[in-house]
Amino acid sequence: LGHANYQAIEDMARKGMTKGMPIDLSSIPPECQSCIFGKQTKSPVPKKREEGHKATRRLEKVWVDLSGPQDVRSRTGNYYIMNIVDDYTSKPWSIPLPSKDKVFEELQAWERAR
Repeated sequence: LGHANYQAIEDMARKGMTKGMPIDLSSIPPECQSCIFGKQTKSPVPKKREEGHKATRRLEKVWVDLSGPQDVRSRTGNYYIMNIVDDYTSKPWSIPLPSKDKVFEELQAWERAR
């Protein structure tokens, strides 16, 4: 469930806000393994682009990513989101999907609409 950080507890003790809660301000706080694990992050994937491969016109190259399944179904019955980004303009589109087997069909419909 978590806890206040040590500095906040120390500040409360110095201000007399911790009556009935003995706090030793001279001690070093112990390491909290849950806090250490909670602050870990993955290293970002380098965004290196090969020279000369950036799109030179609208919709020449698009990036497609599928997210899901989401834990909760949307009001319209969708569990997935297909995100499309135009490489040239960076314009994004998000298309909700009920299942993964609809990706190709919806991608074709998106392409026809452009």
